Amino acid sequence: PFPVSDDNTNNATDIGNTETTTTSSSPNKPDQNEYYLVNFSLLLATPGCPTQSWHADGGHTSITTHHPCHVFNVFVPLVDVPLAMGPTEVRPGTHYHTRNLAPMMLAARCKKTLRKSVVAELGMGDALVFDYRILHRGRANLSDMV
Repeated sequence: PFPVSDDNTNNATDIGNTETTTTSSSPNKPDQNEYYLVNFSLLLATPGCPTQSWHADGGHTSITTHHPCHVFNVFVPLVDVPLAMGPTEVRPGTHYHTRNLAPMMLAARCKKTLRKSVVAELGMGDALVFDYRILHRGRANLSDMV
């Protein structure tokens, strides 16, 4: 973890405490067995950054039928991320529900099939890999580290 300077030069508070740098590529028509980088980002959660809202990073290929994962996220922290620093929280199984979120989440709650969320407390260089349709959020950074 990196301490935050008093002058906030390493701090992203001027843009809502979270900063993302992105590059993208989009190949024409990849073969079914090919994998390629769609997006590459750097995320900083500065001290005092609040918990994000639950969200999925992308949608489904069909609104009527659930298909296998076609895009996945890989989070690799460059520093240890203990609970106080606001690690990523995921809701396992919700990649099925995000196809038609409101009614499917309501049905899962009624049927008591909605699984508890899991907080991924990661060490530097660990990897968190998940379907980008799964509900997840960054937790609040309650520490004084970036």
